[in-house]
Amino acid sequence: MNIFNVLLHNFTLRPRTLPPEDRVAYPEGFRGELGHQAELCTLCGTCAYVCSPGAIHLEKGPEAGAWNYDTGRCTFCGRCAEYCPTHALALATRPVGLFEERAVQQIEHVVAYQHCTRCGATILPLPAETLVRLYHNPEAAQEAMKANRLCPKCRGYVESQRFKLGLGGQPD
Repeated sequence: MNIFNVLLHNFTLRPRTLPPEDRVAYPEGFRGELGHQAELCTLCGTCAYVCSPGAIHLEKGPEAGAWNYDTGRCTFCGRCAEYCPTHALALATRPVGLFEERAVQQIEHVVAYQHCTRCGATILPLPAETLVRLYHNPEAAQEAMKANRLCPKCRGYVESQRFKLGLGGQPD
């Protein structure tokens, strides 16, 4: 007879499970899905270097490069986003769904090279947002952006010409 009292008592209580829309908020600093912004990426290789499980690979071609990410190998340690010099990587504050279709897949983003404004060689300049962050001043970043659009060889030539003019010499 005691079991019937327990069952009756349990039927009169509210359910203890939360519906999906009443989920508990994720804690501060939660590391979820990795996001990559191809327009900020310079294919420097820092993310691939610090990725212990080898989830990130870079491929450099003649006209464009590719940033490859294997979600199945990622441990969500966050080192890639922490060390990315241009802040092209960020971990979302939402988790990767275990049963979603994209839970394990290969993600590839193409990073297009740009051309030197002087000789036409292929380069990957720093993004404008990165220059503003490095120079702490939008005006100084604009000046650096002019030199940033040149390949290293042309940048050295332009700087040597500027130095010659500063010493009173004639440009070549």
